[in-house]
Amino acid sequence: MRKCKRTTTRRGFWLVESAIAISVIGIGMVAVVGSQQAWHIQAVASEELATGMRLATEIREMSLLLPANDPITGSAVWGAEMGEIIPVDIDDLDDLDDVIFAEADGTGPIDATGTIIVGMSDWEQQITVQCVDPFDVTTVVPDGSSEVVRIEVTVLHNGEETTRLTWIAPR
Repeated sequence: MRKCKRTTTRRGFWLVESAIAISVIGIGMVAVVGSQQAWHIQAVASEELATGMRLATEIREMSLLLPANDPITGSAVWGAEMGEIIPVDIDDLDDLDDVIFAEADGTGPIDATGTIIVGMSDWEQQITVQCVDPFDVTTVVPDGSSEVVRIEVTVLHNGEETTRLTWIAPR
């Protein structure tokens, strides 16, 4: 009697191998989708910060064009002079003190030329101008009593602060 030797050859994938391959592909897809979501969140936050910094630098550039003292009243009045309408009549640095430019008020936000930027309804520029000691700019002194001012612009988006920019200017 002759014995037949049977050789079996495997063809195709087994069920377990197929399940492992599907699992690896599924995990890879979940990782790709997760990384895309993280990238999108980061891009939105980056755009918000960049816009906030742009709005703050617009005010800084505006302040560079303004004289230290009012052309009519000189340094006699701190803040907006009687009858001045903000932002149209901003003519010196102290006119910017405690000013808010927001679309809700119909005043902004504004660019360096004082023109309202259209389409930025959820953005707000808050400005503070304080006189500081020329030898210690961290010390605030009474309004109008120093030749150095610290200007601070806080930019808010949807009521939350996104950017704060501070600089020193001579008066």
